[in-house]
Amino acid sequence: MKSFKTIAFSVILLSLLSCRPNIVPPGWDFLGKRQVSLGVDHDTVTIPPGARTLSRLLIVVRMNDLELYDIKVTFESGEVFDTKFRGRFLANRDTQIVDLPGGARRVRRVDFRYRSLLRTARRAEVELWGK
Repeated sequence: MKSFKTIAFSVILLSLLSCRPNIVPPGWDFLGKRQVSLGVDHDTVTIPPGARTLSRLLIVVRMNDLELYDIKVTFESGEVFDTKFRGRFLANRDTQIVDLPGGARRVRRVDFRYRSLLRTARRAEVELWGK
């Protein structure tokens, strides 16, 4: 009887932990995600060469609150768009849309500078979506 209660509790706990609110509107393509370390961190999401042209990017933060210092977009042509964005994100709630200059273009990579705000065992995850 005790093992049944343990199994039932484990199933319920795993179900609750795996629940993620769907804060991404329909029509966005997933481009990649990165896990943020506890200090100031820099990561790059490289877009596959065959990806469609993009006119907007959507940044979603999961698991832990985050402070974002900068978003730098490098286009296929080599041109760089530095958004100079700085802001705080609450996990699973806040998003940011970045309109890319010049209409729909092919993106080669997106660089982020950020840090997790809460010192917990769960690191923040940044997801990048495109449209």
